[in-house]
Amino acid sequence: MADLQVRVDASDLRKLNKRISELLHDTLNLQPVYASAAEYMKNSTVNRVLRSKTGPDGERWAALREVTVKLKGGNDSILFDSGELAKWIQVEDVTHDGFVLSSTALNHEGEPYSSYVQDGVKRTKGMIRRKKIPPRPFMGFSDENKRRISKMIRDYLAHGGD
Repeated sequence: MADLQVRVDASDLRKLNKRISELLHDTLNLQPVYASAAEYMKNSTVNRVLRSKTGPDGERWAALREVTVKLKGGNDSILFDSGELAKWIQVEDVTHDGFVLSSTALNHEGEPYSSYVQDGVKRTKGMIRRKKIPPRPFMGFSDENKRRISKMIRDYLAHGGD
């Protein structure tokens, strides 16, 4: 019976190491798919604000109180005086680790209010004092968002990162 021998020299090891490094880099470079996922999430989040008026969990936002509707001249549309909230939802950063979506919307007085919308306000100031404004979450991942992004990543990896 003949022995099987494989001889590997330093040149072969360098070539093998280079090829393995290329394959790992392609597999681990998820930045292109994260960029696509970030744009998808931006569009999904804007849609929540402009159309569905629901949180990522699918819950409808609390309706405006009667006093708020009166102050808005009878307009009972939630979060749509100027459209600023939707305009300022943006992809802030995409890296090989993921992405950051942010909202830097300002109210009519030039104050940031994205966090007020997301988290609500325990006590108001100004015209209507000491009233609670309910949270109307718009940032976050719904189950559908998670499924779609997972599929995007699976498809990306299945096609070799193309």
